[in-house]
Amino acid sequence: MNTLLESARYYNRIFGFNVVPARGKRPAVEWVNWQLIEQTPREIAQLGWGAGISGIAGICGFNQFRCFNFNNVSDPRIIQTFCTHLRLPKEYRWTVKSGTGFHIWIKVRDCPALEKKLHGPKKIYRLFFTRPGLCDYIELRWSGSQTLLPYSIDKEGNRYSFLYNDPLRGPASVNPERVIECIEDFCDLSRETQILHKGKLAFEPEGYDLEKLDSAINFLMKHLPSDSIRERNLIAGGLVSIGETGRESFLRLCLGNKKCGETSYEINSRFDSMRKISGGKATIETVFRIASKYGWEKPPVIFWNKDAEGLSILQHAFLKFLSENGFCKLETGNCYMLLNVKNNIVRQIEIFGIKDFAINYIKTFDDDFFKGVTRAEIKNAMIKNASRFFSHTYLEFIETRKFEFLRDSKDKGFLFFENCFVEITGTSLSARKYGELEGYIWEKQIIPRPYKHDYKESEFARFIANVCKNNEKRILSLRSAIGYLLHNFKDSANAKAIIFLDEKLAEGAYGRSGKGVVAQAIGKLRKTVRLDGRNFNFSKNFSFQSVTLDTAVIEFNDASKKFNFDKLFSIITDDITVEKKNKDEIIIPFRQSPKIIISTNYTIEGSDDSTLDRQFTVEFSDHYNKSHRPIDEFGHRFFDEWNNAEWNAFFNYMIGCMQLYLKKGLIECGFVNLKRKKLIDATCAEFAEFLDSFPFGIEQNKKEVLERFKKEYEDFTDLKIYRFTHWLKEATKILGYTYNERKSGNERYVTLGIRQSDDN
Repeated sequence: MNTLLESARYYNRIFGFNVVPARGKRPAVEWVNWQLIEQTPREIAQLGWGAGISGIAGICGFNQFRCFNFNNVSDPRIIQTFCTHLRLPKEYRWTVKSGTGFHIWIKVRDCPALEKKLHGPKKIYRLFFTRPGLCDYIELRWSGSQTLLPYSIDKEGNRYSFLYNDPLRGPASVNPERVIECIEDFCDLSRETQILHKGKLAFEPEGYDLEKLDSAINFLMKHLPSDSIRERNLIAGGLVSIGETGRESFLRLCLGNKKCGETSYEINSRFDSMRKISGGKATIETVFRIASKYGWEKPPVIFWNKDAEGLSILQHAFLKFLSENGFCKLETGNCYMLLNVKNNIVRQIEIFGIKDFAINYIKTFDDDFFKGVTRAEIKNAMIKNASRFFSHTYLEFIETRKFEFLRDSKDKGFLFFENCFVEITGTSLSARKYGELEGYIWEKQIIPRPYKHDYKESEFARFIANVCKNNEKRILSLRSAIGYLLHNFKDSANAKAIIFLDEKLAEGAYGRSGKGVVAQAIGKLRKTVRLDGRNFNFSKNFSFQSVTLDTAVIEFNDASKKFNFDKLFSIITDDITVEKKNKDEIIIPFRQSPKIIISTNYTIEGSDDSTLDRQFTVEFSDHYNKSHRPIDEFGHRFFDEWNNAEWNAFFNYMIGCMQLYLKKGLIECGFVNLKRKKLIDATCAEFAEFLDSFPFGIEQNKKEVLERFKKEYEDFTDLKIYRFTHWLKEATKILGYTYNERKSGNERYVTLGIRQSDDN
């Protein structure tokens, strides 16, 4: 074997390794996709094995290949002892030496017990011998990482070679339970916990394109302004995500920028500070985004190749092309969704959208860009291979990403507009450019209208005053409820459903009071799903299938008298499970789950503490009704017929509602008819009227009271004593009375006590 390429092919063909060329200890090409897809000899040859390539990197995790890496070994005999404990030959042929380091290559299947023992799934586990002085540390390179194979040469000039004879077959399979026993026998597992606690990296970061990063850093060295301290910190936060390689890049950026003026010590201190506070909000993409802001252009990805056999689409390069252009997948319980991410804005995409993007991509270049091929040839090759590259089977190999979505905090909220996003607290607000966005947002969170801060009165403010009969306390209560619904932070100790209730006492549904308009208004700023509250069935499959990960509010519209509020308990205070037809279910965690509106003319059944604690009720007056609508008063339809100035006034009013909530929380207000409506809904209108003349504090014969009620209301001549007793008890709960009953012979006597509170 005279060349690295021949060796690479040998490792692949004989032993089953996926391999990539390396410079020093680093892969010279983007390698992450090879964790999952088996290489062909042709694909290996196309990776590039020319000048500057010094080694072969084997991909850990693929085909269950794992590698123990012993760093700076003082006594080589420990390697043989370790092999013996793994039940491998003392002179195991897949033992590799390089300088003072050693590698042991084995095959181990994935094992949840091992992950749990080593504090969760990681790419590289860093372990320490219980007995000090044997070596600096051991790395168990598990998956999503790579390690040099013989006969590579690293950047220190060390040549990798097999310690014993060259192997004739692939690495030995080792039972994961045996690996656990060996690690427990030799290593102090508490050391890794301490490292994690201190915030140091115990495993390698996600794969990234080093060539692209170098291009961005070289550009920023020349173009990043000296006064851009905030952007410099964001770059450091992004580079933190790739560990010490990120530190080297940050040093090179700052020291190479003559306007920076910081010493190496100050630059390192800045990097360490960002490592402690970044919290994963910035990623390597942050670096690329900032570089793009100043004019850097990402190197285009060539995903096709033409040789003697014709033109072909390269499967690993096509995945890289998709990744470079923001395509990825997000795990959602037992399934995933395809996404496209641009400038930290995330949108869900279907396969046909990926097809359109790929075809349009090749149209963006001048003819001179294509060397030896034509645009038509590439397009034809893509069409020919469409069933292969544009299928769920292939796209399952696309990069899986985790997103730190920008969400409201306990004391802060965000709203996203066409031209800016607004950061809101109880005492301030600031409009900021999307270039300052830290974290990700869903595209559907962006309100497709511009925003400008001003103090013009909104006609929506007059509408709110009208539905509250211009009562200042009621206005504040409704505005705080609107602010609560707009603020997407969820606290299990303060999770409530907002109840929009008609104050008017009427038989059946009254409506047209403005409840739906307020719910619509919230939907203009937060994604809202409206469900039919009158016919909603909690036990029906797919009842929440319209709810998605970016849904902020669920509105149960026009809920009936028998609406089962108890079924909402878990949704209000816990995760929500969404079943969709012909798809796996999605579990939305509590912190990201929607808030609830229930609009109804009936009170919510139940007067126990659990029910009441999960409700915040707002009464709507009858200022608006079927005979007097908002259009009759304002002369045009809300939302559909607003001009830009009215929209902007509306946005400022709604932001004011969120500020009010952030400052004062949900503001309680006395009710006009809530208790009366609850009493009627729990019993009937006649019984409520009967209680108006009930002699409180006086003991009465229960049968005689029932007969008096039947005589007064002839429609209830068949009313049974047990039903009447239930009504009496419900009344005392709702109205705040005390209920006492005693038995004397065959007779029962009741006393309704003095009212405990009188707030309506």
